[in-house]
Amino acid sequence: MKIINDWFFAGTIAGAIGGAGILMLNFMLLLLGIEHKTYWQAMGGLFFSEQLLQTWQAQVHGAIDAIGVSAMNGVLLSLALLITGKDYLFTKSVVLSAFGAYFLFLLVYPQTGLGKNSLITPWVALFGHTVSNGLLTGYILNRICSFNKELKT
Repeated sequence: MKIINDWFFAGTIAGAIGGAGILMLNFMLLLLGIEHKTYWQAMGGLFFSEQLLQTWQAQVHGAIDAIGVSAMNGVLLSLALLITGKDYLFTKSVVLSAFGAYFLFLLVYPQTGLGKNSLITPWVALFGHTVSNGLLTGYILNRICSFNKELKT
């Protein structure tokens, strides 16, 4: 696999892949018949009413937003690794993803009302953000970024 020396770009790519992983987890749970509100519905709910949220356009918009938020998480992780080093990479990745998840739980989910009437939605969101996104983003970032470049100010 080609190594990327640009920490920002590598973080964006790794985070976007991690975000796609959360969406796939949500999709697989829906295919298995486990009904819950999804991450893309939470993100789409910031821009669309409850009636419009059921349209495919709102679902696609929410998926793009979800991947974008995860890409930002990847950039922050990449910056943290650049500053602190790659020791304990997966722990740092899971912890940073957990911080991002709680940010979303405190700001996004209350505005959209998702998860308030479901026992499973908060658990799926917590697992998806912390473990799935954290581990996948950390793994991809470890594979594609060399972190050879020093931080330039």
